[in-house]
Amino acid sequence: MLVCKRMEVRWICFFLFTGAEMMEEGEVVMPSQIILILENILNVAGNGENAFREEIRVTFLHELGHYFGLDEADLAARSLE
Repeated sequence: MLVCKRMEVRWICFFLFTGAEMMEEGEVVMPSQIILILENILNVAGNGENAFREEIRVTFLHELGHYFGLDEADLAARSLE
């Protein structure tokens, strides 16, 4: 699944999630992966190292939350939008 954030009038993809959520039943052939697209995150975060690190943190924790079954409202309540 490739999910993107809308930035102004274009879409910029920050990550690719492959595999199954933890809550899904059945046999999983490959482990789930969260692949961060660092170049896109850097382009949005700008030149500041702290902004870049924070966007990586939020993006990863957001996707990890989905893996554990949290929905968008749960993540927003945790400031992981």
